Amino acid sequence: MKTILFIVPCLAAICCQAQNKDTVSVVAAQYFKEAQRAAKNQTTWNKALYGPTLFVNPQSRMVWANMPDTQGVLKPDGNVYKGILPNDIIIANTAINWQGKKWSVILWPLPQNHDERLNLVMHESFHRIQGDLGLRDNSPTINHLATMDGRIYFLLELQALKTALAKPVSERKADLANALVFREKRHQLFPATFGNERLLEMNEGLAEYTGVMLGRQKDSIREHLYGIINGADKTKSLIRSMAYVTGPVYGYLLYQKAPQWTLQVDSNSSFPALISKYYRVDLPQGDIDAKISACLKLYNGDAIIASEKLKEAEHQQVVQQYTELFTRKPVLTITPVNMNIGFNPSNLFDLGDYGTVYPTAEVKDAWGQLEVAEGGMLMKDWKLIYLPISDEIKPGESQIAGAGWKLTLNSGWKIEKDGSGNYKVVKTN
Repeated sequence: MKTILFIVPCLAAICCQAQNKDTVSVVAAQYFKEAQRAAKNQTTWNKALYGPTLFVNPQSRMVWANMPDTQGVLKPDGNVYKGILPNDIIIANTAINWQGKKWSVILWPLPQNHDERLNLVMHESFHRIQGDLGLRDNSPTINHLATMDGRIYFLLELQALKTALAKPVSERKADLANALVFREKRHQLFPATFGNERLLEMNEGLAEYTGVMLGRQKDSIREHLYGIINGADKTKSLIRSMAYVTGPVYGYLLYQKAPQWTLQVDSNSSFPALISKYYRVDLPQGDIDAKISACLKLYNGDAIIASEKLKEAEHQQVVQQYTELFTRKPVLTITPVNMNIGFNPSNLFDLGDYGTVYPTAEVKDAWGQLEVAEGGMLMKDWKLIYLPISDEIKPGESQIAGAGWKLTLNSGWKIEKDGSGNYKVVKTN
């Protein structure tokens, strides 16, 4: 089912032709068929993976679906259903509840590359069924992976996994044990936030594993995994994207040992425990610094440490800039009520106790809609949003624009100025 790469140029040509005619329904139908074939007879999960799916153009909100909705918003158009997605729905690669159904949502246009496209669709298809599998959609940020030591021991773990991946299954134990040692070092350094790694891996990690295994040709998976490992040190932010690497890498290592390992996982599972179980690797305990010193050079440790020390100086400059912007200058604060949010997990920036910076995002809530394009917003524990203010906000304004962000307030909400020169969104009496 994955030997059809020759179709991609044809699909690209069809897409261009279809777009010129103001219809992409024929291409969407082809993509739906690809996904249906990829998910047919899959044994990764014990639930049907292919189901209600929406391809959505984020600019026009035009949507193409593989089945009708329950209220007639979507009309038949060839082999798909077409319509306009309501304005209250955040458009992002995700899964949503809409009209009594759980839908996978994928931004249009989809990638032209066959494997990238199918990887993405299978990833979001997992998110649609994960609740039925008893797997929670925890999405914490891994703030310690913004620190120099956090990144160093994460990259060392990946190098140990890469070395294991290159060896026969029967010869991987030593490298897998070393990978878990580097992971345990992060546990010892960052006990308060380390548990978030497991939570994210049992959500986004499992989703990306599903995408890789069902969306890519089997003989290309190993090279793809090498590629995402090698690219990790160039990733600007790992605090929300790390599981997109560890999920498929650990998952594939487990697959080669026990192909149906996923049927035994739940929200309490962890990759170290699964590796220990299937590869008979002892979990590291106690003082592990001696073990790290002994194996550091096996995984290019000196070069990784030197590189991350250079990056740390640049990182601290950005910390200072954001700290100045959000803590020493006027800000507008918004308290989420029932927030829907879309954002890029690869560009988040940890600002320590102040919260997480979202350079781009879209937020919809009871108070209105917020679009962040480049200015960045700071969010603390998903409970408070901060936006930088450069100009005075006039009383009664319902549409406010700042440096890189735009806020549109719903009726019944307004902005107040407090005694310190800051602003906040409040309900009107």
